[in-house]
Amino acid sequence: MYQSPLLEAHLRVLERLAAHRRDHAQRASEVRGDDVDRSAALSETELETAPWGVVDDGGSPACQIILDYGELEAEYASLRRGVAIFDRSDRVVLELRGEDAGDLLDRLVSNKMIEGSAVVQAFILERIGRILADVRIIRLDDRMLLECDRTDGNRVVSVLEGFVFAEDVKITDLAATHHRIDCLGPDAPATLEHAIGTGIPGSGAIDGSIDGNEVVAFALEAGGGSEVGESGIGILVARDRAEAVWEHLVTNPAPGRRPVRPVGWNAFNIARIESGRPLFHLDFGPDAIPHETGMVTQRVDFKKGCYPGQEVVARMESRAGGRGKRRVVGVRPESQELPVSGGQVFDAEKGLAEQVGVVTSSTVSPLRGAAPIALATVRASHVKAGTRVLVNAEGETVAAVITEFDFEPPGDSDS
Repeated sequence: MYQSPLLEAHLRVLERLAAHRRDHAQRASEVRGDDVDRSAALSETELETAPWGVVDDGGSPACQIILDYGELEAEYASLRRGVAIFDRSDRVVLELRGEDAGDLLDRLVSNKMIEGSAVVQAFILERIGRILADVRIIRLDDRMLLECDRTDGNRVVSVLEGFVFAEDVKITDLAATHHRIDCLGPDAPATLEHAIGTGIPGSGAIDGSIDGNEVVAFALEAGGGSEVGESGIGILVARDRAEAVWEHLVTNPAPGRRPVRPVGWNAFNIARIESGRPLFHLDFGPDAIPHETGMVTQRVDFKKGCYPGQEVVARMESRAGGRGKRRVVGVRPESQELPVSGGQVFDAEKGLAEQVGVVTSSTVSPLRGAAPIALATVRASHVKAGTRVLVNAEGETVAAVITEFDFEPPGDSDS
């Protein structure tokens, strides 16, 4: 199991937060004029982690992820209003060098490769059209980087090596030698520009340096977005320099900008679901084809030439009108009960007699007045926005409506 090189940095975050709370409590006591010692109640919070992914038949997790630092609301606020830093132990990067590196990837992925320093998101598919990996390709001047879930790293390496014959391509797995960090939020671009000394193109990538440590900084989505719906920049750094880069970013905010705040998976996941970003291995899996993910337009170029699975994808688009047997959709319950992952979705008229889907992710949405929202995979017959369904939530079966990824039920004129 991969161990994050940032464990000590995470513990220091907890220490700083605990010290801040104790100092605040002491000053509040002085203002009130009481002598109550509240320090015991403000002891340091334990670092909460959870296993992520599976990398072998024995069931060992790929890594541990940080859940939160004990201040979830503040972590979420930094994603929406400032800048957050997020440990991406769940991601791995492969490096491809050689004159044929770009051509090799172009023959393997579902999206069109872009010339110059650019970032492209795509699927790698099996020949039968099922998704093998959801990848991010980062083109630099002298090499290509391919980024994916740590669970899929070994398999992607095997696929790439299987397509190399006489081509000039050298593939290096950086999973054990390099580490991924994300900067997320409205102030992320300014923070990285301050740290590196130059801006990162909205859909591109650069080689740079943070406090003397070599890094690659790259846009997480075309246009400079990210999985949380805010600006986002990924950082790749040598494992033994990751802690130094993390500490520099946390302790050296850009002038006039909010301090950089470490966040965990819980805050990231709330913002991800709110932004309608389905995630591979959570909201869809290796049994899905691109048209079933809700992200086919972001991951597939239908004018692109042949790649594994392309015939299946093209046939689905032309003959079935882009409609698979199922699809990831938004779900908006009409009450305050929260569906949870694995909860069943039923036809509104037939009720429990006909299951039409399953909840894959859910949260209480701060952006929508603490309303419960969810992502779910449902049958093609029920994917249209405005379709009424029933969903299991907190031990009850409640009414809900299918939505697009904005989670806004359509008006009567759109029904």
